[in-house]
Amino acid sequence: MKTIHLFQFKDSISLKIPFFDEESQLTSLNDLMTFDLINTEKVTEFIIETSDDFVFENTKKEDLLMMCKDAKETIDHYFRTVVNDYDALYT
Repeated sequence: MKTIHLFQFKDSISLKIPFFDEESQLTSLNDLMTFDLINTEKVTEFIIETSDDFVFENTKKEDLLMMCKDAKETIDHYFRTVVNDYDALYT
């Protein structure tokens, strides 16, 4: 058995976190409250135990979704999608 991390962003599932950069990640509840939810995107990380011969590219999306549903742990990552006026003025 091996542990893999899958990331779900909207309707896609990938082995790597989507294109958001680290500076855009909201790391605390205070960060999340600072931004309108309309200006954030959520990426869910699923930590999954799978067989050693698992091949992501050969797995159907429906099967990946079932694996995510049965994940032993999930982590939600939030990213801001726009720079607000405060950041532009004070950073």
